[in-house]
Amino acid sequence: MPAGKTPVDNVVIREGGNKPTLSKDAVPHWDLIKKYDIVDFEIGAKITGSGFPLYKGKGAKLQRSLIQYFLDFNTKAGYTEYLPPFMVNEASAYGTGQLPDKEGQMYYMPADNFYMIPTSEVPVTNIYRDEIVKETDLPVKMTAYSPCFRREAGSLVKMSAG
Repeated sequence: MPAGKTPVDNVVIREGGNKPTLSKDAVPHWDLIKKYDIVDFEIGAKITGSGFPLYKGKGAKLQRSLIQYFLDFNTKAGYTEYLPPFMVNEASAYGTGQLPDKEGQMYYMPADNFYMIPTSEVPVTNIYRDEIVKETDLPVKMTAYSPCFRREAGSLVKMSAG
């Protein structure tokens, strides 16, 4: 749909798939989280701050299972799995375009001049930084999981300069 300034301006051009029909007794996810006691936002905020949930019990298992499912799905489709470093050097951050314009969203470790990765794409794509990949080696199929260390736009995490 084209961008609009108000919901009225957002004209749907096409739709795909089947829209699910929820039963009248459907429960929203925030209520299910409480009912099954699978995420604790208060303890997560106590440990770290706002925006850092603590998954527990079946919630932690669900997170781990989803990660495993998608890695298995991708490797069965011919992708090579990587477990990348969770920090990168400045050259790697520049190599993927994180720097110079996203430093305000990245966590920086000044003692080592490392950046915490905002996504696994950053270290994984840097495997081929400064290299020319031969056409015969294409396509390159890579998959990875990592935590994503980044400040999200609109989140309650306070950003500071420096």
